[in-house]
Amino acid sequence: MRNATSKQGRTGARAALTGWALAGCGLLAGVAGFTAASPLFGYAYQVKDMPVFWLAGGLAAGGAVFLALPWLIRASQGLKPGLAGGVVWAMLGAGLAMRLILFASEPALEDDFQRYLWDGAVTASGLNPYDKSPEAAKAADPQLMALGRLGRESGLVLGRVNHPQLRTIYPPVAQGAFALAYWLEPWSLTAWRGIILIFDLVSVALLLLLLRDLGRSPLWAALYWWNPVVLKELFNSAHMDALAVPLVLGALALAIRHRPLSATTCVTLAAGVKIWPVILLPLIWRGMLDKPKRLAAAIALALLGGALFAWPIVSAGLDPSSGFTAYASKWKTNSAAFPMIEGLARWLLEALRIEALSSGFLARAAIILAICGVVAWQCRAKPRSAQDTVNKALVITATMFLLAPAQFPWYYLWVLP
Repeated sequence: MRNATSKQGRTGARAALTGWALAGCGLLAGVAGFTAASPLFGYAYQVKDMPVFWLAGGLAAGGAVFLALPWLIRASQGLKPGLAGGVVWAMLGAGLAMRLILFASEPALEDDFQRYLWDGAVTASGLNPYDKSPEAAKAADPQLMALGRLGRESGLVLGRVNHPQLRTIYPPVAQGAFALAYWLEPWSLTAWRGIILIFDLVSVALLLLLLRDLGRSPLWAALYWWNPVVLKELFNSAHMDALAVPLVLGALALAIRHRPLSATTCVTLAAGVKIWPVILLPLIWRGMLDKPKRLAAAIALALLGGALFAWPIVSAGLDPSSGFTAYASKWKTNSAAFPMIEGLARWLLEALRIEALSSGFLARAAIILAICGVVAWQCRAKPRSAQDTVNKALVITATMFLLAPAQFPWYYLWVLP
């Protein structure tokens, strides 16, 4: 009986190791193949001539590997500690290799990074990136000599910035990262990807720390580290959402350790990358309701940070040319929920013959109220454990993601870790 159990364990271990090897090699081969073919997504080609269906098929295949990871992780629970540690290091090494390979890839169906490169140059030159739109740099206005000079130096970057009539939407902490990439190497996508890699390495380190706090296997980090969406959207498309992930994870790790002021600092910095993490502040503050002085200090810290981050944006003006104004009032794409909510709002306004409000405004107001309601419900009691804290943060973030008027694949990174 004992021999049969031992044999079964060895068979399970071999199956798990074989599965990890096949999954890792498959993803590495897919990443290498995509990188080799990525020049076909360059600006010299029209979308109709690009291998879009092959890209979709490759991502679907990567998704199939991703779906197999939970089985592999569970099958690896019986591995001896030394062998399990080796699998963790191999998983981390393979994920790092995938990221480095993608440094050589041409961004596929994406141009947001052009705005990052432009904003980084503007910020690094000591100019306010919220003051003028990229379009203004093309106007040859004598009063905008510094901006015009950057436009001429940018090569093809300025002409490829999307929505050039809008001033930037990216908050100051993100602007600092863009500027750092410019200082490392002006107008360089590789330098920007290097910044993303640094933040992503911090993310996986914090994820491993959180998994240890939760009593989970470090192999669960593979759901992030080997995720096809992360690989495509961060290291091929070079999206800046990578900057917020370690700050949010750091906030959760600090909250679990009952360090709410430090967690508040992390969330405030994360909101300086993208505004959405502010919805996690009530969860972090919930445990301080019986400590009014500490709660007041945390609120003051968040307000001070928010004011500092908002000042360059507000001082430049929030007219229709502001990216913040345009995004908050008009942006809607890829959302399943928002069109239904907006349609219901339109029907209600027509039924009540109210013309002073737009259906879009009413729908957005309803979504904000719904998110606030979910936050209030999740914060009705203190988190009972580290797992409860993480679960509540997931529910809050997922609600905002699912109800957001604009949704893109890289927004999934808000929820994934």
